[in-house]
Formats: sequence, C-alpha cells, structure tokens
Amino acid sequence: MMKKIIYTIAITLLSVSSWAQQEAMNTQYIMNKLFINPAYAGYKEQVSVLAMHRSQWIGFKGAPMTQIISFDMPLKKNEFAMGATIIHDRIGPTSRLGLSVDFAYRTKLTNRATLSFGLKGIIDLYQNDLTSLDLISNYYGDIDPTFMSNTKGLMLPNAGFGVYYYKKDHYIGISIPKLLRPELEKKGTTLYDLLDGRSEPTIHLMAGKVWKVNRQIKVQPNFIFRALPGAPVSLGLYFNVILMDQFTFGAFSHIGENAGLLAQWQVDKRLKLGYAVDVPTNMLIRTNLGSHEVIASYAIATKRKRIVYPRYF
Repeated sequence: MMKKIIYTIAITLLSVSSWAQQEAMNTQYIMNKLFINPAYAGYKEQVSVLAMHRSQWIGFKGAPMTQIISFDMPLKKNEFAMGATIIHDRIGPTSRLGLSVDFAYRTKLTNRATLSFGLKGIIDLYQNDLTSLDLISNYYGDIDPTFMSNTKGLMLPNAGFGVYYYKKDHYIGISIPKLLRPELEKKGTTLYDLLDGRSEPTIHLMAGKVWKVNRQIKVQPNFIFRALPGAPVSLGLYFNVILMDQFTFGAFSHIGENAGLLAQWQVDKRLKLGYAVDVPTNMLIRTNLGSHEVIASYAIATKRKRIVYPRYF
C-alpha cells in the first residue's frame, strides 16, 4: 500500500508540473520549439545551439528541475535539416535522461513561405532513487526491502512527427513528439507494482505573429495548446513586445496553472539570452517561491547565404 501511495503522489506531481502533460515544462518555448516539434529544425538557417535550465517551485522539496541542450542546422541540400536534443528531467525520486534526433524536410511554397515536415526519434532512460525517500515505516523502526535499493534504468524508445509553416511575420505548427505508448514495465514483472504506467501521446498546437507598430516597436502574440488523453487540456497565452529587434519583454499565462514574465536580449547577431519567472495561479502558490528559467542560444557562423530578415520565432 505504501509503495502505491508514494508513486501515486510522484505521478500526480509530475503531471501537474508539466501542465497536465508527461513532458517537461519549458516556459520560453518560443526559443526552443525543437523540443516539441521536429519540423522546426533548420528554421534559423544557421547552426543553432541552445541551453536551458529550469528550477520549478523553488522551496518545494522534490520539485521538478530540467536541463536541456539542443542543436539544429540546415543540411547542404536546403530542403533538409536536422537537430538533436539532450534533456535531463528530475522530479522527486524519479529522473529521466532523454536523447532525441530530428530530421525535417522543407519545401518553399512562395519566396518567403515555407512548409516543413519533421520526424523525431527518442530514447528515454528512467531511474528511481528509492533510497532517498522518507518512509512512514522508518518512524516505526520497520524496514521495507523494496526501498533498500534503487530501480534499474528503464529504457523507452519512442517516435513522433511535426508540421511547421512559417513566413517572415507568423508561424503555425502542430506536433506529437511522442506518438507511441510504451509501458514502463510489463505486467507480471517484479517491478510492475511500482512502475505501472505508460507514455501517452501529447498533441501540441502553436501559433504566433508579429505586428509592426513603428520602426522600433513590434508586438508578438503567441499561443500553445496541449492535449493529452485522459488529462485536462492546457492553453498558454503569450504577449511580447519587441524593441529595436534586440529586446523582448513579455507576459504569459497558462490558464488555471501559472502566470509570469519573461525578458530576452539579442546580445548580437549570434547570441541570445532569456529569463522567465512564473508563479502558480492555483493552490500551489502557497507552497513555493515560484519557478525560474534561464536560456541561451548561439548561432554558429557558416558560409550559407545571408538571412535577409530577423527570425522572430
């Protein structure tokens, strides 16, 4: 019974921390769409490297923490692009190390309108640090042998796809980064009682547009919608202001979940930095000091043709 209670709590926390999804949260997704849509690969027409760290629910013991490193690039034949992502995600006693590889095929619809189709291959390695848990049985001098050692690594392969359409001033994308439904453990195995669950596909729909106010100011609304079978849908609304194509300031809200602010700085043509802070808008606001996220991207110089307009997305 104790084992089921602990893992029920862990799975519940995981779903809350990921906007009722099974995937890690990324507030500044506009700088990191490759994580959820493989068709985004090559969008910047340069070799782009990105690093992100997110600490969620500061002060809450066992709260989620996520690190991401990714890169993407167009290939010699401009129709194709590729990318890869490494993610480390931890919540409570559970950690995940994931590697994904992305390939995209891009076709020009007009001079500045592109439609991209992407495929994603994923391998996730799950670990459970059971010896770190504080058990009720410990207070009564009892020993539960199940929690005397950590579980072996569980390796789950998966695959997904995405579509991404973009022009100079707007984009729209749809993706399912994990399409398969692998089980954590097969029924009848010794670990089935602890790891009874499976990965579920999550649909992502995103869109955004830039409107020019004057030569120095642009506004950029965005939204992201997520749906997972058997869980509440998630809707995130963003409103950003871009100053001189260099500074971005924005506010966002994931309805019924959290709200926050973000700031991004295009330091030069290659380096971009970002920071975001958000707080829960539900009962969790009483338990923590908010979530903080830092992100950096860098475009590596290539011999490819010059990009004639900024890449806002």
